[in-house]
Amino acid sequence: MPGSNRIRKNSFFSFLSISLRLIANVIVFWIIARFYGPSLFGQFTFAQTLASIFILFGDFGFDVLLTNEISRNRNNAIKIFRQFFSLKLVFTFFALVGMWVFVLINNFSVQARILIIVFSFYMVFTTLTNFLYALYKGFERLEYETKVSLTINFLLLVTVLILIFLKIDLIFIAIVFVLTRLFGFGVAIKYSREVLQGISFRLFFKEIRIIKNKVFVYGFHLTFSYLFFQLDTILLAFWKGDYDVGIYQAVFKLIAIPLVIPEILVNALMPTLSRLYLENKKEWARIGMLMNKLLVVIILPISIILYVYADQIIHLIYGTGKFIAAIPLLRIFALTLFVRFNLETFALMLTTSDRQKVRMFVVLVATFLNLAINYFMIPRYGVYGAALASLGTNVFVGICYVSATSPLFLQWMINIKTAIMLIVSFLLVFLLWKIKLISIFISVPTLLLFLGLFSYYFYFNKEEKRVILLENFKFFSFFIFKNQ
Repeated sequence: MPGSNRIRKNSFFSFLSISLRLIANVIVFWIIARFYGPSLFGQFTFAQTLASIFILFGDFGFDVLLTNEISRNRNNAIKIFRQFFSLKLVFTFFALVGMWVFVLINNFSVQARILIIVFSFYMVFTTLTNFLYALYKGFERLEYETKVSLTINFLLLVTVLILIFLKIDLIFIAIVFVLTRLFGFGVAIKYSREVLQGISFRLFFKEIRIIKNKVFVYGFHLTFSYLFFQLDTILLAFWKGDYDVGIYQAVFKLIAIPLVIPEILVNALMPTLSRLYLENKKEWARIGMLMNKLLVVIILPISIILYVYADQIIHLIYGTGKFIAAIPLLRIFALTLFVRFNLETFALMLTTSDRQKVRMFVVLVATFLNLAINYFMIPRYGVYGAALASLGTNVFVGICYVSATSPLFLQWMINIKTAIMLIVSFLLVFLLWKIKLISIFISVPTLLLFLGLFSYYFYFNKEEKRVILLENFKFFSFFIFKNQ
């Protein structure tokens, strides 16, 4: 496989970067939920979610666009970086002002207002650091992102755990989020000079009109692709309250764990697939097919476990009292995860084949569709209505992406092996539901072993099994011996 060594290294470092961020955030949010309760947890996660939404306006697609443009034209990297960085600063400034205005015009509690103001600075340093991550990805040097991520998340985890142990006010925990991002941004600047010799952070607005069309396509796509999946939390805060946001986010933080898997693959493969689409379309399609099959195999047991054992999972993680309302919510999101995993590869193939405009229109429509469904569902059904709206919107997006890449879908998914995999999975759901009183610690390993062996010997062909075994062997060899 051309470039397999590069893909393997990028996969490794992408895995480390995202895992470090995930572990730190999961532990922090889990402890906040357990020790501060649904209402305070709802305030904190609302402020953080709001910051994440305004990060979209600061990013506005510059990150993905910078990665793609530099991976295709590295000789002109300094100019490309300066152009996008100049625009990035402008958009980040307006995002900061927009977040402050949002606080002023809405009737939040005093603590909620302070949390939002603090997280506005978290938004600034996060979006600027993400931009430097995109630079690393453009040169396929994801090890630098890993170093910065390790620095940020280690400091965050250690400091926040100490503050929570001392029962410090949540505002100070939010301040720690900001300070760790500020320090990480400084480290990221240092590494950017190693990745791109002669890099310049001076503003450069010349020839902006040449790239403005791409900027708006990527920007609107990024903004609305996040909004249609995160809008529910904001609407719940307005139409219900902190408790409902806390319940909803308690489940949302759990499903964020498996969602890092497609994120890892996208991070690692996007630069390579963008290059291969120009150089070798057959190899571009082959790598995409293998990614799609891996995601299908991975999500089936995850969705089954979350659906069947939702009650045991919620009780185990959050305790037996405060978050019982999250159990049926987790079952809905188990289905949403299945849909999202199955649309990720088709979405990536659109991006790497320079059809980002299709994705932009799809997520734009999906956001307004989600808003319309939530308008009717949240007032009547609360968090469950929001979850059903999210599931329906993701199904709509999946259908659109599949329609836009129908030749690939027909080749990859419409076959007897995929049908049998799905039938076997449905039968397993039925069987496990009947015996779900069995401890999760017994049934889950059994399920994973069965589906893993079945997938390997039935679903993958000889060439795919050879690639999987060879690449995993090289992956772990690289992991063990990389510093020797």
